[in-house]
Amino acid sequence: MPRWIARSRRAALAALALLPLTACAGHAPPPIPLLAPTIGADVPAIRAAVTAFILGETQGDETVDTLLAPGADFVAGGVDVAQRPRLAGVPAPGTGAVDDLRIQVAGEYAWVVAGYGWMGRDPAGAERGVATFILERHPAGWRIHHVHSSSVARWVR
Repeated sequence: MPRWIARSRRAALAALALLPLTACAGHAPPPIPLLAPTIGADVPAIRAAVTAFILGETQGDETVDTLLAPGADFVAGGVDVAQRPRLAGVPAPGTGAVDDLRIQVAGEYAWVVAGYGWMGRDPAGAERGVATFILERHPAGWRIHHVHSSSVARWVR
């Protein structure tokens, strides 16, 4: 290993070792948003908002718009969508299901990957999809800013 890399590594380690001492000498550093204690408490509210949106959207329920942030946008199957249905694989009102939610929170924002299903009157026409949601914490709760969804039925069968 070249000497200059070894010296740089030693200098970086020394600086890291001094960080706790600088916190004691004056002001404490600001908290890191990823370690905020409210993150765990936010997960149920985020889960509820995304689940309610998916189930409502698959049923054609317009009240799910209350879960959206102003100017929320949708991409379904690679196309910007402005009208219902706004989830890929949901051609008309039917019955929805949420398969899986993976939630990550960073400060005031959260992103969720959700698997969902849709079934109309004919069970043979059932669809499956996956969506990514971006949410932001608002005074009234978590609101959805962006949804990007894709139908996966044709690849799963």
